[in-house]
Amino acid sequence: MIDLPEPLFEANLHERKVCLVCARKHAEMVLRTTTTEVVPVCGDCSIDWNIYGYEILKRIKPGQLVKRLLLFKLLRPFQRPSARTIWRDIDGLKAWAGKMKKWMK
Repeated sequence: MIDLPEPLFEANLHERKVCLVCARKHAEMVLRTTTTEVVPVCGDCSIDWNIYGYEILKRIKPGQLVKRLLLFKLLRPFQRPSARTIWRDIDGLKAWAGKMKKWMK
C-alpha cells in the first residue's frame, strides 16, 4: 500500500496545550491530519500558519523548543498541560515530520 503525504489543516483545540511553534503561550488551535493532532498553535502562530503555511514549521528548532518548553513549565508548574501531554505532542510532531521527510527526498 502506498503511504501518501498527510496535509495539515487547522481545527479547534479541545484541551489545554502549549504552542509547539513558539512554546511561549497556550495553544488555541491545532494543526492536524484527518486522523491525528500534530501541532498545537497559539493565536499568533495560527495567523502565521494562515499566511506562511508550512514555512512556520521550519522555525521549530529542537534545542530552542526544549529550552522554551522547560521555561514554560517552570513558570507554570501546576497548570495544564502536563509534561506527559507536552511529550506526547512532541512525539506526534516527530512522527508526522518523519513521514513527510520521506516525501521530501
